Amino acid sequence: MAVPLDMDSSGVTPDSLHSALRNRVRAVVIQPRAQNPTGVSMRTTRIRALAQTIKEAPGSSHPVVIEDDHSGPITQARSVSLGSYLPDDVVYIRSYSKTHGPDLRVAAVSGPARIIDAVVARRLLGPGWTSHLLQVLLAHLLTDPGSQAQVGRAAAEYRRRRIALAASLSEHGVRVLPGDGLTMWIPVGDEATAANQLLAAGIRVSVGSQFMLAERSGGAGQPGPGHIRVSLGALRGVHIDDIAAVLAAGALAE
Repeated sequence: MAVPLDMDSSGVTPDSLHSALRNRVRAVVIQPRAQNPTGVSMRTTRIRALAQTIKEAPGSSHPVVIEDDHSGPITQARSVSLGSYLPDDVVYIRSYSKTHGPDLRVAAVSGPARIIDAVVARRLLGPGWTSHLLQVLLAHLLTDPGSQAQVGRAAAEYRRRRIALAASLSEHGVRVLPGDGLTMWIPVGDEATAANQLLAAGIRVSVGSQFMLAERSGGAGQPGPGHIRVSLGALRGVHIDDIAAVLAAGALAE
C-alpha cells in the first residue's frame, strides 16, 4: 500500500516520513531537486534530517530510498542525497530526458551492489539492455564543452522564466514561489474552474489533485481549492506578463 508524504517549502517533512515508517514501508521515493509538481529542492539540512529519521526508525532493517533526480543539471539547486548518510540503503537515479532530450530514453542508476544486481537481473526478463549507440551519444553530450554550455544556458533561461512569471503573478494578486525545474506550482481557488477557464484561453495545465495520493473527497479536478501545475517549456517567445494575467484570472476564479 502506498503511503503519502507531506511537503513544505523545504521538501518532504521528517514528521510525515516518521509516520510512514511506522507503517513498515519497504521503499521511500523522493525527488531531492525540482520535485514534481511543486518545484521544491531540498537542502543538506533537510536531507540530513530525513536520514536521521530513517536511522531512528523502529526495526533493524531500513527501507530502500529511491531518489529520482529527474531534471539533473537543468535545475539551479545543488545535488544532495540521503546516500551521504545512508550509503547502504539509497538508490540514486538521474534522468537525462529533460536536459538532453526525451528521445534518448537513458537514465543512470547507482546504489548498493545488492540492489543494483537485482535490478540488472530483473531487466533480463524484459529489454535486457540499453542501446549502446544512445549510451555513446549521451557520453559525448555530457563531455562536449558546447553541449555543457548549452545545458547551462538552458538552466539559466528556465530560471529567468520562473522568476519573471512569479513576479508577474504577484503583481496580479497570486503569490507563488518560483521553485526550480521546468514547472511552476500555482495555488488556485478552484482547480476545476481554473483548468477549464485556462483551457478555453488556450493554456493547458495539470490540476494539483492529480498528483495527490490522498485526494480530496471530490477526486482529481473536482471543485475545491488547490493548485495547478504549469510548464515553462512553451513560454519562449511569448510575453510573460500577458500569460501571467490569464493564469492569475484562472487562479482567482471560484
